[in-house]
Amino acid sequence: MTGLSSAEVLDRTIHMWWILVVLAILGGLAGWIFSKTRPPIYEANAVYEVMLDEQQLVKDGLVTEDKLPLQFAENDVYLSAAADIFYNPDVKVRVIGDAMSQGIPLIEKDFTSTNFNLDRRGQRWSISVRSTDPSIAAKLANIWLTVANSALLEARGHTSQSLGLGLSLDSVQKCFSELDFSKANLCASTAFSSPAGLVEYLKNIQQQIVSEKAAGFGIYPALSFVITSPAQPPASPILYSASLIILAGSLLGLLAGVLVTRLLPASGHTK
Repeated sequence: MTGLSSAEVLDRTIHMWWILVVLAILGGLAGWIFSKTRPPIYEANAVYEVMLDEQQLVKDGLVTEDKLPLQFAENDVYLSAAADIFYNPDVKVRVIGDAMSQGIPLIEKDFTSTNFNLDRRGQRWSISVRSTDPSIAAKLANIWLTVANSALLEARGHTSQSLGLGLSLDSVQKCFSELDFSKANLCASTAFSSPAGLVEYLKNIQQQIVSEKAAGFGIYPALSFVITSPAQPPASPILYSASLIILAGSLLGLLAGVLVTRLLPASGHTK
């Protein structure tokens, strides 16, 4: 039925209140049944800070002072490499292993960006993990953060090693390019008996540099990492809260009741 005034709609709704009550109860019951099929999901959050020492980049000759502060795109070159470590396959394997050792069932297909999320906001990063158990969500978030932090420190060490080897290589090459063989040995603090030994040394050190650089995953020594706030078990679910689902069902039932009262034929109390 259409064309009803606001007063008529209100009058019909009041006189058919029982329809609203019945449908609201049915809606709440439907919400309760639905909540039983979807357990509540909890999200635990930890805070991690990743800082880039731009002055260190200047000292290393990677940027000039007049380019500071770095623009977002230039800064992100270093930070995105750190973010990638969180989803590195080796990190996933270590997280799963650590979780299993603590009696927490976790398989690779559960390690998704939905359940394990990294939210980067400048140098302050939020590490979020979801689970149907609030304590497990917090434990997994802390395991993930601890493993990733360890991996970042290891990678930074490898990058530092590659840079150090590169300096050694440059020093040796400079000595042997500018001095005769015996004097070059003194200059480079080496004891090669022949050019063949030098060539073999240079080849080996170059291979070490490549290997260390690969193991560094682009994590530059100017990056520093701090676990600011470990995750705590969340007090309330972020998804599928039973009380909220029941409330939503009741409200939808109430809305349906209002629509029904408008569509039913008018009874004797209306004119």
